[in-house]
Amino acid sequence: MEIEVDPMNITFAKVMEIFTIIGLIAMIIPAIGYFAGVSQFVDLQDAVKHWDKPAGKFWEETKQIEISGYAWFLDNLNYMDCLSILGIVVLALAPLLSLIATIPKSKGVYVLLLTILVVEFIIAILRPLFMQVTGH
Repeated sequence: MEIEVDPMNITFAKVMEIFTIIGLIAMIIPAIGYFAGVSQFVDLQDAVKHWDKPAGKFWEETKQIEISGYAWFLDNLNYMDCLSILGIVVLALAPLLSLIATIPKSKGVYVLLLTILVVEFIIAILRPLFMQVTGH
């Protein structure tokens, strides 16, 4: 018995696979550099020593800084531990990118449903930016 898989599903799976591999590579290679002692934003020993602390306390004790938002890692991409976060970003965006790639392969009501999912995903990503701006 041969199972037929809709092209829409194949596209979703292939795009997920590609971006998952890219994300893992983008996360693992800088992580290896970080653990090898290459260009560290937070010293590995300090990170281990303060890992059990809440985020605010962690940054206060390791870097003597107060962190708000994500600009801190974007401003420090020359450090391996910050660069590895880009891999996490790719992994987090893989489902969205897969849904977007799937829309042209879909038919009928699936186009509408996938478009709604993409819009909801984008709103979920951008919502913290709006909430911070409006004070909520």
